Amino acid sequence: MERMSGRDITEGSIWKNLLLYFFPIWFGSIFQQMYTTVDAVVVGRFIGKEALAALGGTSSLLVDLSVGFFIGASAGAGVVISHCYGARDNGRLKYAVYASMKLSLVCGAVLTVAGILATPTALRWMNTPADVIDGAMLYLRVYFCGVIPSLLYNMGSSVLRAIGDAKRPLYFLIFTTVVNVGLDVLFVAVFKMGIFGAALATILAQASSAVLVLKTLLSTKESYRLVLSGCRVYPEVFRQIIRLGLPSGFQYMLYTVSNLVVQAKVNLLGTDVAAAWAAISKLDGVFWLTMTAFGTAMTTFTGQNYGAGKMDRVRGGMHAGIGISIGLTAGICLPLLIFSRQLLGIFSTDEVVLALGLQYTFFLVPTYFTYTGTELLGGVIKGAGNSFVPMLITGVSAFAIRSLWAMFAPMIWPGMNTIMLSYPISWSVSTVLFIIYYNFGSWMKTDGKSRRN
Repeated sequence: MERMSGRDITEGSIWKNLLLYFFPIWFGSIFQQMYTTVDAVVVGRFIGKEALAALGGTSSLLVDLSVGFFIGASAGAGVVISHCYGARDNGRLKYAVYASMKLSLVCGAVLTVAGILATPTALRWMNTPADVIDGAMLYLRVYFCGVIPSLLYNMGSSVLRAIGDAKRPLYFLIFTTVVNVGLDVLFVAVFKMGIFGAALATILAQASSAVLVLKTLLSTKESYRLVLSGCRVYPEVFRQIIRLGLPSGFQYMLYTVSNLVVQAKVNLLGTDVAAAWAAISKLDGVFWLTMTAFGTAMTTFTGQNYGAGKMDRVRGGMHAGIGISIGLTAGICLPLLIFSRQLLGIFSTDEVVLALGLQYTFFLVPTYFTYTGTELLGGVIKGAGNSFVPMLITGVSAFAIRSLWAMFAPMIWPGMNTIMLSYPISWSVSTVLFIIYYNFGSWMKTDGKSRRN
């Protein structure tokens, strides 16, 4: 039998396993966030607020909409891989890795063409200000030219995390973030290449991360090695990757579509408001990546233990996760509120932009607690192999409620506060629906024996 490597989280302390697995994912997510954050800082400082608005809000959301669908789908593939790993099924594990990486390559090619062609229409649909649209279009088209390495890295990282290895994706991101920072300063501040330089720095850094993760998967002698030919085909494994991946991808996309609706309304309020919203989006990105990282940890923890048939540990992980997620939320909210002006000043020195950013921060950040249960319970449910219901709940809360509120409520109560209120309302609905389904739904069907995909 081939060796099973990675981190086995089906034994030992639940709290310790969750935290030891979460923190490398979290640090990695922070460094990944720095890709676009560094771009925003450099262009905001060296080019101006128009460039900040182009990269910060509008472009980031369109990238999230396109690439985010695949990131969600790769999380679904990770569930299948974690089940195979937990069940010690090496043959299906090897094929799941091969099928997942091949899928990422095909999707990347399609997304490159679609992204380049659709960018102008998408920017016009979002009511992008006239002084912002050219810069946003340039950034996005350059970015989509390098989207294949981004998808390969994200899928490869999902494979490593699914078998419990969250450290190497972190090391890769630390290296590539340093590359991105250096290239950003070189291209924008030294060579004066503007927005094109910021985009070029990002895709070159992503390419380096893809090379590192592919080298790891191809060269390892462990059970999760990427075999390009000759491995046994398991059609049911591929079907399960699609069955779990598509709803996860659509779930991610539904969040982003609702955010695009909000961004379109924000853009109507002018460049100052759009720039301030872009800055706060980068700050509260720390909260989103933290909750997403914890949701990933819960999904993998649940997936491995579900694959091993250890339902008591699945329930124990959820109970431990409540305390951890509340603590993480409090630990993020307080610094954001206390140091909000200093943090916003990283992105812009414009006094109007700073004043608006402070107003938005103090309105939105205290409401983060309404979202805490969504990632926790959603991660557990997806880890047990049910990604359809989380997608459905997201469709109701984010896509329907948030989008409808953002579109119609400002007609009655005009202003940015009304637009922002769409977030805590949709978060509250989402958390309540997840609590109801977790307690009364049939998300965990098992006879207590090890599952095999």
